[in-house]
Amino acid sequence: MKKILLTNDDGIEAKGIQVLKETFKGRYAIVLAAPADERSATSHSISLGKDLRVQEYRKDGVPHFAIHGMPVDCVKFALSEIPDFKPDLVVSGINHGANTGVSVYYSGTISAAREALINRVPAMAISLCSREFRDFSAAAAMTERLVESFFDGHFPKDVLLSVNVPAVPPAAIAGVKITRQADSRFIEEFIYQSSREGEKIYRLAGEIEIDETDGTSDEEAVLGNYISVTPLRIDLTDEKTLPLLEAWLRRRAP
Repeated sequence: MKKILLTNDDGIEAKGIQVLKETFKGRYAIVLAAPADERSATSHSISLGKDLRVQEYRKDGVPHFAIHGMPVDCVKFALSEIPDFKPDLVVSGINHGANTGVSVYYSGTISAAREALINRVPAMAISLCSREFRDFSAAAAMTERLVESFFDGHFPKDVLLSVNVPAVPPAAIAGVKITRQADSRFIEEFIYQSSREGEKIYRLAGEIEIDETDGTSDEEAVLGNYISVTPLRIDLTDEKTLPLLEAWLRRRAP
């Protein structure tokens, strides 16, 4: 039986990951290793030099490891410390909120999947593009479809699939698009809250802005009610700049 590790950044009892557990239970050998509480937007941070408290329990017949740390800690722990469980695939999600465009650099959900890939374990990250919309059925069905296709050998093992599902009922899903990561940025706003003991307190808010629109990005797909599937990689090297830098270095060689 194929083995799947489920993780997230919303917390081990969040609805999204529990929906995936029910989707895959009985069909695959599954284990949940996820933060004990919400750790959204923690990117690829780890609890270096800190003690990690781990609570192990079974729920619905499935092993759960609730880790008082970051999403990346959870994947590191699972790959190293869970005996007799080497996952064939890591699925991170279903996240409560979008991970499109520049969000992939901030997301704990994406980073948990990326950590798996760094350790040569194939991974995918699934996000439902709303924190309020509670119908995870379309996202779960898409995850099921992708996992089956992965195990059938249709996808490479060295690419992270980032999947974003629009927050609409399943009947309103327009289809699936293969997309690129949107060229985007956050327009931040620091909202003043109060002052106390000589300090001013602010809350970070804002929205994402797409810099270029050509119909091929994850952001645009989701806005059109399409499920977006974006292949991401670990290597961030800009290949087209390498020869320019090499030429610069040759011109300045002693």
